[in-house]
Amino acid sequence: MYTFKDMIGQKEIIKHIQNAIEKDRIAHAYIIDGQKGMGKMTVAMTFAKALQCEQTMNAPCDTCVSCRAFDSGNHPDVIMVSPSKKKGIGVDDIREQINKDINIKPYQYTYKIYIIDNADTMTEQAQNALLKTMEEPPAYARILLLSNNKNKFLPTILSRCVILTLKPIADNEMLKYIINELHIPGSQADLYVSFSQGRIGRVHELVNTSTFLDMREACIQVIQQLFDSDMYQIFNSQKALESFKEVFDEVIELFISWFRDLFIIKSLNSKQYLIHKDKYNLLFQQAKRLSYDKIGNILEELVKTKNKLNYNVNFQLLVEMLLIHIKNNITL
Repeated sequence: MYTFKDMIGQKEIIKHIQNAIEKDRIAHAYIIDGQKGMGKMTVAMTFAKALQCEQTMNAPCDTCVSCRAFDSGNHPDVIMVSPSKKKGIGVDDIREQINKDINIKPYQYTYKIYIIDNADTMTEQAQNALLKTMEEPPAYARILLLSNNKNKFLPTILSRCVILTLKPIADNEMLKYIINELHIPGSQADLYVSFSQGRIGRVHELVNTSTFLDMREACIQVIQQLFDSDMYQIFNSQKALESFKEVFDEVIELFISWFRDLFIIKSLNSKQYLIHKDKYNLLFQQAKRLSYDKIGNILEELVKTKNKLNYNVNFQLLVEMLLIHIKNNITL
């Protein structure tokens, strides 16, 4: 079910879409832009469903034939454009799925709507092929381009689209959603809020898989080992983190959040602003053993390590050097 009332955040975009529908000023093409997990597909699908609603309202009625067909995944006049190759959307995809089809009138409804997910992966040739259609589109055609980075579009594409940029959801709004709708306890909900960074899709990823919590526990254990064990334990710690190699940027974020909490405890001695509230006692004990300067040095090295992940570096060496740096600051 796609409805505006169930969407979290994005109030300005919802208002823009509803005003456009009410005033019958719907552009032929839109770019819905935002980071991965921001809810771009939800916006696009709700927009498309509202446009096709037979009640001609500014929101889906959920009861008409069109809305029911949409919810079943069988709407004849809403077309999902998909790539034929893993690398992205090529010129043949645009020609076959849009250009050859767009001049055929809608099967039954007012509009014929094309939704292109990951549209920023279109090759330059694909964008030029789409541009030909966008220059003189049929009156009934609407194209929704979903992108993680609008700057990858050609200027000529950008100039022919209304750009809707999604914003991160406020922490208090996200927290309310996680507790009330996903039924996550408060202390754990705070953790999800922090690591979602305002992205509703990311929240669902975190909640629906155990990987994140497993990774968090592994990181906490490694940090505790750095406090309690000798230098030789570092090599075992490095091995413990190897299973998270593909998402090591998230491991770094967990480390950063932990040492950030240590800094806050030393400054405020309060749970209020902590990310890892459920680990307060452990944090308190570790904070007593570190100075502000040492925590600052560790955080600085974590940020440097995260930046190095973007380059072709030796992963094992990178992790070992990071752990040695942390260990040295703990023991000095």
